[in-house]
Amino acid sequence: GLGITNLLVKTDDELPALDGSAQEYCRQLREAGIQNQWPQVEPIAVTRTIQAGAGDEFIRIEPADRLIIDYTLDYPSPIGVQRVHFELTSPDDYVTQIAPARTFGFVREFHKLAQMGLASGGRLDNLILVDDEKVVNTTLRFPDEFARHKILDLIGDLFLLGRPIIGHVTASKTGHSDNLALLRAIAAAA
Repeated sequence: GLGITNLLVKTDDELPALDGSAQEYCRQLREAGIQNQWPQVEPIAVTRTIQAGAGDEFIRIEPADRLIIDYTLDYPSPIGVQRVHFELTSPDDYVTQIAPARTFGFVREFHKLAQMGLASGGRLDNLILVDDEKVVNTTLRFPDEFARHKILDLIGDLFLLGRPIIGHVTASKTGHSDNLALLRAIAAAA
């Protein structure tokens, strides 16, 4: 989202979740300073439509002149259906519209993970926690924050090929595994 293509991160473990968004990482990277370097990394410009999935759960990319994402999220109540259109025309767009969107989970899943001993690092301040009726631990930053976070995940996954991707992505009811299926198809077509 910030357009950084050359960054070395050293860590002994996973990067911290912080508040469950990319907001603080963006702030710190900008504060440290971003420099233009040569040669610049050539983006992958999609030249034909590529799709993974079918029916109402799919992800597709088509040719475009910049990264455009249309995302549809469809979760049970109280989240419901959310649609977000995002165009990455500048790093500021990413910083203001996508980076603040936090990850989320359901109380019932949190309890199941805890019973399995898998939620030992889970905290209530690094995700939006939802029960069957409402958000229980915070105030949303955007009315469609859940779909925006899915776009944040998608932008991160798209960079796993090591180069920016230019194209119009349309995604419906997708997550990381769907994003990776699209990436494999893009790599095969390149």
